[in-house]
Amino acid sequence: MSSDKNNEMVHIAIVSGKGGVGKTSITASLACSLSEKDIDLLAADTDVDAPNLAILFQTTGKKKDEFKVKTTEKAKFLEKKCVHCRRCIDEEFCHFGALSWDKGNKVPIVDQIACEGCRACNLLCPEEAFEIYPIESGTVSHLVSEYGFPVITGETILGAQTSGKLVTEMKKYADKVANDLKKELVMIDGPPGIGCPVIAAVADIDYAIVIIEPSKAALHDAQRVMNVIKKFDTPMGVIINKCDMWAEALKEIKTFLREEKIELLGEIPLDDDWPYAIAEGLPIYQYKKNGTSAQKISKIAEKLINKFNFK
Repeated sequence: MSSDKNNEMVHIAIVSGKGGVGKTSITASLACSLSEKDIDLLAADTDVDAPNLAILFQTTGKKKDEFKVKTTEKAKFLEKKCVHCRRCIDEEFCHFGALSWDKGNKVPIVDQIACEGCRACNLLCPEEAFEIYPIESGTVSHLVSEYGFPVITGETILGAQTSGKLVTEMKKYADKVANDLKKELVMIDGPPGIGCPVIAAVADIDYAIVIIEPSKAALHDAQRVMNVIKKFDTPMGVIINKCDMWAEALKEIKTFLREEKIELLGEIPLDDDWPYAIAEGLPIYQYKKNGTSAQKISKIAEKLINKFNFK
């Protein structure tokens, strides 16, 4: 934990090795359950390439703040400095294919979508005819959920490749809001996979929860994200969603968890209510509180309360 954070505030990130295993739906229901149990929390959606958590929290029209973030850099061509030597093209300054040649005007053209902001053209051009500048990479919003707690969400714009940096900026803002409001828990809905946004999401947290479903692909991809989490020496637990989907894969997952000494927080069975809850844009915990899934999630929430000694 960094020194500028509230030492009493807990950060939990929920991730998955692959998409489609129920990560965001479970995060939303866990947040609702914890909030109902009087845990003062803030929820943050760091899946900035496909943010959906705010939808489940019914935040429409409840925006408190919003701002643009500039974490992407692009190259800009400075025509006044160009001597039309074509070295940038002939010597292949750009390995991302972002430079092409305008035969009519005898100048290079920068493709802003393809440009990675790597600075090669800026460093290699002897006339310094390229400069690097920051552009808007995404939006960070502070919303209020239907259930009372704040929600911080981010969204990457088209062509912005630095979504990991956007996640970092978003987490900083989420911490500021949480500290100002004296929250005791920041619950982070992380992206799927093992890319830069995931690394940014699980950096500097207290606990990670990995969502798995009983399938070969889900276990394989979950093992990969667990390896990322281990690099940070962060403790973790696992929730098995759709646990009765395939008995053989369920057994394999449980064997793996025992061998790796990874905590099994809970199992959620297949439940016909999930599609209806998602269609209505509701966490399953709110859709049917007396249902099997809601009860299982409530027990997982209680485990987290005991684990972190929340009030």
